[in-house]
Parts: sequence; structure tokens; C-alpha cells
Amino acid sequence: MHAIPNHTNSNFQIAYFLVGSCFTPDAAIALLTNLKENKEIALSQVKASELREKAKIIRANKMINSGDEVEQLEGEADLAEIEANKELSLKNITAAKSELDFINLCIEKVKPHCKFNHLSSDEAAQAAQQEEWKLELIHRAENYLLTGSIIPADHFATMRMHPEFETAILPAVKEITKSLSSEAGQLKLLAKSSKTQISIMLEGVFQLENKDAKL
Repeated sequence: MHAIPNHTNSNFQIAYFLVGSCFTPDAAIALLTNLKENKEIALSQVKASELREKAKIIRANKMINSGDEVEQLEGEADLAEIEANKELSLKNITAAKSELDFINLCIEKVKPHCKFNHLSSDEAAQAAQQEEWKLELIHRAENYLLTGSIIPADHFATMRMHPEFETAILPAVKEITKSLSSEAGQLKLLAKSSKTQISIMLEGVFQLENKDAKL
């Protein structure tokens, strides 16, 4: 059961499966910034929703006082609907704020490790792409080989298009293949965690959040 009521993503999912899947701090910050902006937009729309709700209440009361039985019933139904949704809306807002707080904690933890802090957020995200893709392609190749498969042709074609194919990617693939040629090497690779530098960075944040929750 991975669903968390009223949340888009749990803190665990953010730390290990979303941001934790990034290989460089700058790519992680780009993803975190996107999560942050989406959550801030959702929260900023709360005010507009509250104003629409007030207008709906005024309209419903007018319908109730109209003297028309059908309009009275529709007005009462609108008020009942608003009342029924109140608790859920409050839970959604509270969850969104909690999620945003965790995202901000992650940004605070990762930001000092970024290589391109001197650039704008868009420029930093662009600048991180070569290193991020290199490590991502090596990681995928390792998973293919570890599961007894060959590297698929389309993935190998993508690896060859990377500017660091000959200098970094191919040597890494050769090293993985060499390790898999012995039983000891296979066991070592199988026991190796897939946690990235980023997910390790965020372990402390996630554990701190869990500790606070228990208190």
C-alpha cells in the first residue's frame, strides 16, 4: 500500500523514488523546484476556491429564500455539498502544506552541493544534463546486465550518442561485465545498493521527519 491520503507523493517517494533517482544535485534541485512550484500553484488556488465557495453560499441562500420550492431544494443541496466537502478540502490543504515543507527541506539539504549554483535555475538544469544522462545510462546498463539480460539495442544506441561514451560509459560497462564474469563479482554487484548520492543525502531529512512524526 503506497498511497498516502490527500498527498500527491509521500515523503518516502520523494526522497527515494523521485528526487532519489537523480544522480547529480543540480538535476535533483531541478526536479524539486518543479515539485515545489506545482505545490505552490495548488495552494495559491485555495484563495480563489474560497471566494467561489462564498459566492456559491450567497447564491444558495438566495435560492432558499426565493419562495420557489425547486430552487429552495437546489439551494439546500448546494449548502449540503459545501459542508460535506469542507473536511476533505481542509485535509487536502494541510497535506499540500506538509508536502511543500518536506520539499523545501530537501532543497535546503541538496542545494549547497550543487555545481551550478552560480547559474539561474533553468541554466543549471540544462548544464547538469550531460553528467546526469551519463550516470543514468550507466545505471540502466548495470541493471540490464545484472538481471542476466543484454543491453537492448535502442539503449546501446542512446549510450553511443552520448559525448562521453568512449571515455566514461563504455569503460563502466566493461567493468560491470568483468565483475559479472566471476561469482564473487556477481554477488558484489547484486548486493550493491542502487541508492544514489541524492537519496543518501535525503536519508537524514526523511528519518528526521519520521522521528518528529512519532513524537
